[in-house]
Amino acid sequence: MKMYFSLQEVNEIIKKVKEDVTKIIQLRDELDLLDNTKIEFDEANVENFLLEVELNKSFHEKNIELYSTIGKLIRLGCIIKNLDDMEIDFYSKLDNKDILFCWHPEDEKILFWHYPGEEHAKRKPVQQIEKKYFEQLKKLR
Repeated sequence: MKMYFSLQEVNEIIKKVKEDVTKIIQLRDELDLLDNTKIEFDEANVENFLLEVELNKSFHEKNIELYSTIGKLIRLGCIIKNLDDMEIDFYSKLDNKDILFCWHPEDEKILFWHYPGEEHAKRKPVQQIEKKYFEQLKKLR
């Protein structure tokens, strides 16, 4: 089920999820490191075997934490496009059409939006929406 938000609501959500997004990025990087750590051992060396078991255990615990945090964000209405870029979208409406506000963790607030299915390069500045909103508000007065 899609959850729709105003620009103001999304900017408030961002403040709440920033810590969790930072946690996801850290876990992603730790998992990448663990996944690329290879231990060579012979069957006679029990310590190396135990080290591999501990690394695997840590890898799976971090995966559980990662996906639990991702689930938490999804329940709040966040759409995580991919873990590499960490672009997060939020549904909204403009002229009765679905749009997506897009956010990157390094941004303090929403700076861009796009229509669903559009590529990253087609993002538009959020000021377009703000300007249109105020123009419509003036017409109502």
